[in-house]
Amino acid sequence: MMKRNTKSLSLGGRKSVTPQMISALSKPMKAIGMLTLLAVIGNIVKLHYKVSSNLDSLSKKTNHDNFTLPSSSTEDSSSNAPTTQEGASGTNNKAVNAVIHVGPYKTGSSAIQHYSKVLHLELASDKYEMPWKHLKQNVNPWDNQVEFATCFLPERSGERSIFPCREDLLEAGLSIAQQNNNSLLVSAETFAATETTGVAELKTYLGQAWSNVTIVATYRRYYEWVVSVHRENNKIKRSLAGHKLWQAIQKNETERLYPSIQDTLATIPVRGASAAVVARYKEFFPNVVVMNYHDKRKSLLERFYCDEIPHAPNTCKKAQEMMKNEGEEKRNGSYDAVYEELTYAAHRSGMINVHSKEYCEAVTIAIKAHQEKILKLSSDVFPRACPSGKILDDIWDISLRSEKDFIKHASNGLGYEDEGSLLSNSLNDDFDVYSKTRLCDVDVHTVLQSQVWRDFFAGKGEW
Repeated sequence: MMKRNTKSLSLGGRKSVTPQMISALSKPMKAIGMLTLLAVIGNIVKLHYKVSSNLDSLSKKTNHDNFTLPSSSTEDSSSNAPTTQEGASGTNNKAVNAVIHVGPYKTGSSAIQHYSKVLHLELASDKYEMPWKHLKQNVNPWDNQVEFATCFLPERSGERSIFPCREDLLEAGLSIAQQNNNSLLVSAETFAATETTGVAELKTYLGQAWSNVTIVATYRRYYEWVVSVHRENNKIKRSLAGHKLWQAIQKNETERLYPSIQDTLATIPVRGASAAVVARYKEFFPNVVVMNYHDKRKSLLERFYCDEIPHAPNTCKKAQEMMKNEGEEKRNGSYDAVYEELTYAAHRSGMINVHSKEYCEAVTIAIKAHQEKILKLSSDVFPRACPSGKILDDIWDISLRSEKDFIKHASNGLGYEDEGSLLSNSLNDDFDVYSKTRLCDVDVHTVLQSQVWRDFFAGKGEW
């Protein structure tokens, strides 16, 4: 298993937990919550004071004093015990299930969030709700539920500055259980970025109102995940002002139009990958289930709605019908940027002069047509500049350790063991293909120096 830094985190802007805070928080939530707070403090030096304070105010606002913080022993026994919809809520005045889908990023989360909108009536019939239903203000209720998840990030985090925590979402989440005694469903990739402190806060929040908490994550091979993140980042950069092709050509400031795969590897943390996310949540939640992104025996969406969400027969049935009729919809289509990259490089090298936006678009279209229609080749066959052997070895080592962690998790009965394991001989073949193609960038210099493309750009007047 990968070693992680287990030292306390320095969270700028947060207040240290004091006995006075504990006393103030525990009064409206009853003394039994003290044990949980002390257990958290024993592992973490600082606690996110603002969210904890919000929980205090939420309890006061909603007038439900019976929703208290359970002790560690009470929470563990209730989480592990088999329950039914009627039994769990009747014994401790809590709603039954809270399902938190934590991603990570680029593991099919967009599809789950999209279909949660489509299936919201079926979810409601199974007594599952999402917090936005209870908000008075107009919001985008079915998108990535990021402004709920950022409440558990450090106050000075970059993502929280873009998507501020909405305290009314926290209150709306509690009202799902307190007013309707219903179960909670929240999906946001942002949960994958939550540090140890934030995971502890999430446990405290959920412990107020739900008997059983299920954390759902998706396992995706590390080397495949890296490529997907890289392509998504470049697609985002393409859509931002100053990064569109014509704008970039006007500025003419960078060697490449898009960052290289090695640039991405230097910026994405391993802690954002599936295995690391699962490890963090298992420290606090006894029920962490992991869906295998690569298991094709059942679609990811069917597995989520039928296998991972407890007691949701109506949602499961509808999801199965939809998958049968239309197939699993891919919400995030990949974008091949190689033709724009070649246009940019040809301009910078002086082979062509891209003098207008219209001409820029015409050149890009012509390059694509020449490669795919005249030469009858795909963009995958362009010469590649690949990472060094050391970098590829590092990617392989992380991928292998992550797979071992996944199998260890599955063998504990919290998931399932995939018959097509990465540890089989097919792993070497799959990674070998990636190491020569998708983990590499197009070598634009070699492409432009080849005779076929020199001839192509020499005849630029034809287009």
